[in-house]
Amino acid sequence: MESRANTTLRQRCRVHEVLATPNGEAVTGVRYEKSNGASETITADLVVDASGRGAVTLALLQSIGQPLPEETTIGIDLGYAACIFDIPDDAATDWNGVMTLGQAPQNGRGGLMLPLEGNRWMATIGGRHGDVRPGDAEGFLTYARALRTPTIYNAIGHAKRLDGVARYGFPESVRRHFERLDVFPRGLLPIGDAICRFNPVYGQGMSVAALEACLLQRLLGRLGEDSDPIAALAPAFFAEVQTLIETPWSVAILDFAFPDTRGQRPADFETTLKFGIALTRLAAEDPAVHKLTAEVQNLLRPRSAYLEPALVQRVLAKMAEV
Repeated sequence: MESRANTTLRQRCRVHEVLATPNGEAVTGVRYEKSNGASETITADLVVDASGRGAVTLALLQSIGQPLPEETTIGIDLGYAACIFDIPDDAATDWNGVMTLGQAPQNGRGGLMLPLEGNRWMATIGGRHGDVRPGDAEGFLTYARALRTPTIYNAIGHAKRLDGVARYGFPESVRRHFERLDVFPRGLLPIGDAICRFNPVYGQGMSVAALEACLLQRLLGRLGEDSDPIAALAPAFFAEVQTLIETPWSVAILDFAFPDTRGQRPADFETTLKFGIALTRLAAEDPAVHKLTAEVQNLLRPRSAYLEPALVQRVLAKMAEV
């Protein structure tokens, strides 16, 4: 980025406020704080809020008297902990990474371990709805030993720990419906988690943000000949981003498999869950189906790929076997 002549990076800064015209119809810039505590203002025709939870966008809407977007939430109260280990010389070589999932709805505990550069593993374990994640090394191993399968514990039980245990919390997935607002400030565009944030267990947030950045690039090119491209940008983005959000949000909805999950359970959830279970069983038997599910999970294919008639018939046949 710094190699571009028209780009300036201001590092170690935090935006505290999006500025707007007196009537609130358009943004004019941002006010930010530098690392030394000094406050500065930058004028701008377009402000993209990629700050994460979109607090500055919501604060602006409140300050100018505009309604906040409606929210759809899925409350999971996820707590997880991560730790780095040195990979032992005698480590198993028949796998590269491990994912252990609990058996819903009885068990919400899970774990994930993947290799890092420098011959290291990052192990992450956690649960939901009050299942306290460990904050110390001994507790981390005890928790790992209690997972549904022993693979992670067997791997790290005698491995050298390289740092402390870091703990994190994620209360809920949130989808903000900016597309339903009648008015929105010209020149402001929330993106990524500011629009929709997902259960991190599924590993889709950064991919969705990258796809949204690509959408933004396409819209800027397409609207370039418009008489007022900045004014047209947010409405067009809010409308078209829904297609990108649909597939990862449908994965987040699976958290309703746990009875303590908060939110509005979809009316057809039980059918969706049974279909997903049967599809998973089919994927375990058919490499082509497994490849398809991996592509959908990793946002390379849309969820509508599951509606191919021949595949639907095979999944329905699996459902009938239960």
